[in-house]
Amino acid sequence: MKKRIFGFTLIEVTISIALMGIISLLSFLALQSSVKSSSLSYAQNEIDSDLRNTFNELSELVKQAYSEVSTNVTPPTAPAGAEAIQVQNNGKGLRFFIPVPVNTPAFLQSSQPIVVQYENEDRSSEGVPPNAILDDGEDTNGDRALTRRLVMVQENNRRVIGSANCISNVEFQLLPDRSDKENTPTLLYIYLEGTKRMGPGEGPLIRAELSGIVKLEN
Repeated sequence: MKKRIFGFTLIEVTISIALMGIISLLSFLALQSSVKSSSLSYAQNEIDSDLRNTFNELSELVKQAYSEVSTNVTPPTAPAGAEAIQVQNNGKGLRFFIPVPVNTPAFLQSSQPIVVQYENEDRSSEGVPPNAILDDGEDTNGDRALTRRLVMVQENNRRVIGSANCISNVEFQLLPDRSDKENTPTLLYIYLEGTKRMGPGEGPLIRAELSGIVKLEN
């Protein structure tokens, strides 16, 4: 009686090992892609959140600003010392006054001037645009971080607006309301751009934008 031998041939074993290798490689690539996608989504959400927080905080503050509607009329309806909001530094800064309640018959007085400044240490170098990385010579304030933010300054008080430090570009414009026949600028257009590197070092550059219009109430 002929004895039967069970097992795999060398070719079958080789094919099985090759298939297992391919499956393992595909699984690794899928996991790597998933991790990268998750990191990209996290970085994008982080920038979006920073831009929203900055825009919302700035909007709440600047909507109270006096405009030409109350300062350039006779007699002025704004308190003494108030000036109409101004866009400064080629569209990257603001200067304005807001009403402050007081316990007098006038009920309101003008605040001290409020200045919004854009601080950005990220510079172009030898034709290379800003890269969202702290390069040699860019740390002008000595905090060992790349500063890119909006700051509010009033007298001796100074604070970062929205706590964001990824603002790569800013633009402010004063615009007239279309319903105003006098074309008095009572709207403030705000544009914010944010960039970050995904992960440490020179990872992919992630970018987001946010813009909107604020109606000036005074």
